[in-house]
Amino acid sequence: LAQAVLVEVVAHARPCRCCVALGSFPGNRKMLKQPVTQKRLTNVAIVRLKSHGKRFEIAAYKNKVLNWREGIEKDIDEVLQVITVFTNVSKGEVANEKDLKKVFGSSDQEEICRKILKSGELQVSDRERELQLEGLFRDIVQIVMDRCVHPQSGRQLTATAIENALKTIGFSVKSDHTAKKQALKAIESLCAEMPESFARAKMRLRISCPDPLLDEIRRSVVAEASAFVEEEARAAATGSVGSITFLCDPSYYRDLDRLCMVSYKDRDVTLHLITSTVVGKVVASDDAAAARTLGAAAEPAVALAATPSVGEDPTDSRFSPPPREIDGRQSPSEDAHPCGTSQQQAQQSSPSEQDVPKKKAFRCSSCNSEFEDAAAYRQHCRSEWHNFNLKRKVKGLGPVTEEEHAEIALDTREGFLAVDS
Repeated sequence: LAQAVLVEVVAHARPCRCCVALGSFPGNRKMLKQPVTQKRLTNVAIVRLKSHGKRFEIAAYKNKVLNWREGIEKDIDEVLQVITVFTNVSKGEVANEKDLKKVFGSSDQEEICRKILKSGELQVSDRERELQLEGLFRDIVQIVMDRCVHPQSGRQLTATAIENALKTIGFSVKSDHTAKKQALKAIESLCAEMPESFARAKMRLRISCPDPLLDEIRRSVVAEASAFVEEEARAAATGSVGSITFLCDPSYYRDLDRLCMVSYKDRDVTLHLITSTVVGKVVASDDAAAARTLGAAAEPAVALAATPSVGEDPTDSRFSPPPREIDGRQSPSEDAHPCGTSQQQAQQSSPSEQDVPKKKAFRCSSCNSEFEDAAAYRQHCRSEWHNFNLKRKVKGLGPVTEEEHAEIALDTREGFLAVDS
């Protein structure tokens, strides 16, 4: 009996035709896949396009879709998992040929797939979308850092400062726009809302032209592009070519190119880009404005000395006109005072012009301090005291004096203070 049972078990261990046909043999239940014509798709990225009330989808590889749109990948077979248009990739529902002709005007699957790849929306997971936006945000910050400088020191800003500033103004990243396009909008917003911390870096250009046109082009460049001329090279010989080197805002580049290519066409006028971003230097136009401020600051002191105020004697020698020479001799106004006292005695008995405080030309709003010349101001912008106050300004704190900063720096070195604010 035992031998008969063993023979029966061994006989059923091998699949019979009926078991294979019905799929009831236990060993075949894991081997057979129904239906046998099914194609399993892995690592699928769905590109979806909605048009005319219909939805069309294609199955592709995610990285290949991005390479295709950037022009890196040219072979569509490497991009798509299958050249078929679906209405639902997850369920395997293929699009109707009638709907394809109605929407796309053709039933060619490959042509329709190319259109969906170009204009469709790539479906990605939340984590993938988050990583994509983070990478796009880093690219935007890098472009802003390359094209912006601090308006007072002329140096590039750090990536952390730019990220905090973008978050402060409420800048949001869009996945369907390029990093450069969004960076230009970010620069415009930063310069408009935070002009004390962000400024577009100037570019250095050079225009080469015949010597007779040099003065005319210089006037045009200064008037139209608000340029600051750094160097002007005259032609050594007659008929030679001279050049003018200047700094200007990048937004004027197209106007300057049009000036050279259209206004001075066929007159040997060329525009050259020397430096796209001028870094580490305070823009010369700001220095010129500061020089004008210095002249304006000096004028009120003279006006105070030349105009009597309420309660002062208008016959005082301080308010007398400047001396004149008549036939080689000085006018009487220098030798004698109208009231009989000499001008020297009047100056000794009254406050001199030197006692009147003069307004300094350069002022740092972050440190609340003033400087007499540009060299001292630039040196201050490179100091640790200035950088310390900039950090406090970002955090909404008030500035500290130079003596207070020295004490804070000493405490930091000794270990009593662990933070910089």
